Amino acid sequence: MSTGESNKVMEDLNYYLEQLGKWLIMWKIKVNADKCQAVYFTRRRKVPDPPKLYRRAINWSKDTKYLGITLDSRLTYDKNVTNVLQTDQICQSPTLPSPRKKFETISEELTTLV
Repeated sequence: MSTGESNKVMEDLNYYLEQLGKWLIMWKIKVNADKCQAVYFTRRRKVPDPPKLYRRAINWSKDTKYLGITLDSRLTYDKNVTNVLQTDQICQSPTLPSPRKKFETISEELTTLV
């Protein structure tokens, strides 16, 4: 499906979203279309019209976070790598107490008690 024309892909996607909307209504499940995100993974600069759920357009997003991994529209993982490096720097900052030091002090206290 990814090698086909984007118009055909978008027609199929909108059809499936229409079917999903009917199913959600039938089972009385509410989905907030304003909070939904759509990412178009491509190297092309032109992006097709946004897909629609409940006749409301789901805006295209440049990136999204899924299962802790930041996926961007070109699948370069640049944003994910910078996020991981930033969290690693925060975890290694000297202002936060190290779990290893806490364990060492507890073990020292236990050895002095014995």
